[in-house]
Amino acid sequence: MTHRSHRGLTALAIAAALTTILAGCVATGGSGAVAPPKKDAPGAAILQSRFSDELKGGMPELIAAFNAKGKGKVTLNTIPTETYRQQLPTFLTAKNPPDTYTWFAGEATRAFANQNLLLNISDVWDKNMTKFPSALKALSKNDKGQEVFVPTNYYWWGMYYRKSEFAKLGVTPPKTWDEFITLSKTIKSKGVTPISIGLSDNPWLASAWFDYLDVRINGGKFHLDLLAGKHQFDDPKVKLVFEKLKEVLPYFSKSALGVSYNQSMSDLAQGKAAMYLCGAFISGAVPKDVKGDLGFFQFPIIDPSVPVVEEAPADGFIASAGTTRPNLTKRFLAFAASTEGQEILMKAQGDAALAANPDVHITLGPLAQQGKEMLESAAQVTQFFNRDAGDALQPTADAALTQFFSQPQNVDAILATWQKAAAKARAGS
Repeated sequence: MTHRSHRGLTALAIAAALTTILAGCVATGGSGAVAPPKKDAPGAAILQSRFSDELKGGMPELIAAFNAKGKGKVTLNTIPTETYRQQLPTFLTAKNPPDTYTWFAGEATRAFANQNLLLNISDVWDKNMTKFPSALKALSKNDKGQEVFVPTNYYWWGMYYRKSEFAKLGVTPPKTWDEFITLSKTIKSKGVTPISIGLSDNPWLASAWFDYLDVRINGGKFHLDLLAGKHQFDDPKVKLVFEKLKEVLPYFSKSALGVSYNQSMSDLAQGKAAMYLCGAFISGAVPKDVKGDLGFFQFPIIDPSVPVVEEAPADGFIASAGTTRPNLTKRFLAFAASTEGQEILMKAQGDAALAANPDVHITLGPLAQQGKEMLESAAQVTQFFNRDAGDALQPTADAALTQFFSQPQNVDAILATWQKAAAKARAGS
């Protein structure tokens, strides 16, 4: 089968797709409180990366290509994702911080900009990124109008499954929630766990279920307003989300709270579990001989009158305002934004992402083509819980959702506690 070449979303398509993200994201701060030195300190710039598993995001290849140009040297330091997330504030506030970092667009980046921790890279945009869609450019700004983020790619989420296992079970992907529940019952009756998830070391994965159920039931505007603090987590509309989640709880692994991410992926790969709600990065978490057997379907439609919303997180780079090598850092970021740089990243990631640079020419595999078409057909896109709400709120979601997995009968108390924790987190941010 031949698949069309990928040139990223067109400016019109991505502008439409990201309108809701931008509307729901109120920029909150400046950057570069302390002007970086005009002359770089000697030595290599350090790139801190959270891509420390099998799928390293193409960072080694990107750095090797940049270093080969003789315009300075960058070294790579990779850290496990959860450790990285916890340590990033410490890195950025260090006396001698690393120079640049893998990160993602949204409130999580603006929160650092608000603390004057990010380098103003508007000149990188002005000189090298004039063709990038205006919506992505707006998503990369702080409230002073300065660009502080370089987007490299975006990706989709879906309900992943092994095509051969579905064939063995004699089932097909559902389109509606009722069909999904019926499918889950059928799979369970055949002695297979319908849904895998690993919450013991990655509790944030449960937020994907919250996000999708909320946008399917209450719509994208309510969801983004909720994450922006305009609604409360103990709102009756949020309780509807949890009631719907309760319907599917019997079909998760019984030990979901005690299963690690790696084990949950192994269960899917081995056919012990049939489905996994995950981002496109799942292709880096399963064995190579399983990747070609992966398929996914759109998160089921619950209310057909609610416009379809999909999750489409944008990844890229930020840089420290305290870098002692600002010129080298900006040269590297410009390369990361270039057609050459992003083609390197996309080739390394395979079917796991779509390029942000509209001039990138990559022939899409079947999953990437399906993901691209799904995102382009959506009425709106959001990102992920912490990207739209801010990193400070993610632990509050983790606590509420994991408690619900074990105590679904206590939903009212859980939501009340969540609202109090969210209000406290917002007050302290």
